[in-house]
Amino acid sequence: MSKQTNILEDLQIKRLIAKGEPIAKSDGDGLTFTLSKAGTATWVLRYRMGGGRRRELTLGNYPDVSLATARKLALKHRAAIDSGGDPAADKKTAKARSVAAWTITELADDFEDKVLKAPLADGTIYYRKWDLNNVLRPKLGSMLVRDVQAADVVHMIEASGRSWTVSKRILTTATQLFDHAAGKRMIDANPCTGIKLKALKGPRPPVKKRVMLTEGELRILLSDVDNTVGRENGLALRILLATCVRSVELAKARWENVDFEHNTWLVPDINVKTRSGFLVPITPTVRQWFECLRAIAGDSEWVLPARTTLRRKKHGDTHVGGTTLWASIDRAFTRGGLDIRRFTPHDTRSTAKGHMMNMKIPKEITELALNHKLKGMEAIYDVREEIPERRQALEQWAAFIVACTKGPEVNAEQSA
Repeated sequence: MSKQTNILEDLQIKRLIAKGEPIAKSDGDGLTFTLSKAGTATWVLRYRMGGGRRRELTLGNYPDVSLATARKLALKHRAAIDSGGDPAADKKTAKARSVAAWTITELADDFEDKVLKAPLADGTIYYRKWDLNNVLRPKLGSMLVRDVQAADVVHMIEASGRSWTVSKRILTTATQLFDHAAGKRMIDANPCTGIKLKALKGPRPPVKKRVMLTEGELRILLSDVDNTVGRENGLALRILLATCVRSVELAKARWENVDFEHNTWLVPDINVKTRSGFLVPITPTVRQWFECLRAIAGDSEWVLPARTTLRRKKHGDTHVGGTTLWASIDRAFTRGGLDIRRFTPHDTRSTAKGHMMNMKIPKEITELALNHKLKGMEAIYDVREEIPERRQALEQWAAFIVACTKGPEVNAEQSA
């Protein structure tokens, strides 16, 4: 190493920073002031071990680490180097040991920062964070990641007292969290491996069967729907039924994605559960309902703008909440205003599917109407973005919905 030291001055350093050009300026004996393209000023100690390749040790950023402090640090590390030490290697080892000693809370923070973001769906991010904040951090947060055993995960799930479905989600979140730890080489094996929810909670409860509303039920629901749930909600329900989209996809729809010239509505990737956007045909009947919502929306960019002052004050010009439509329908049931079977948002899709099948619409077209992907050879060779058969099927289904708005002409028990 060169023994010439204390070459730089504070005023000189400030001028270099003001100039803003990337530079590496020596203070002597390996201590170097560097300025990056981005304007970050850093102290680096450069040295060689036994005549080998040059190594670097970052001492800190200027002005947090002053010139005088940088010289003191460099002097200390030079003494260690002369004694055979390698401060850069020691720093890496200390950092690795520090990461290996992370707690579950620290791991969860890193998992949120690195993993829980787009392109993951908003709902996925929300529930992963819910599991972390309400179960994993409270139950395991203070434990070292390397100390967690399968028995700890089992106890956490059982002590949470959640339903079978939520427990399964918590186990999935925990599995992904420890996969993250394994990816960082903090652990060699995931402690969630081999845990079976059936052993903890018993067999999975039967999955609730989807409801297909009969023609009679649709006539009762739609005949006075605007008075039952409000004009905007009534239009939204008709569009939801007719287009077969998911309720959150309609709630987050923007007018910029509704093309009246080509009669299409683009549902972008960010609004879709699978993060794969799609194009929805707007048939003549559905277009009328969209145009009614356009008049109601006024200057808002959203097809269904927020309605409450509190939501607008908090978020500005934003869309309705994802449960707004279903809350209004639930209130109608509670008031006794709907004398039909209770149904969920997803049941609009099973209702559409069932009635289109009854209309003798081919199964593959009903699948496309629900925005499901084609399978097998069809998926490979049919790459049309606009599929006329799908548009025709959706208009036939929309016409059926219009007929149902005219009131009960068949027995409520009768299926279409």
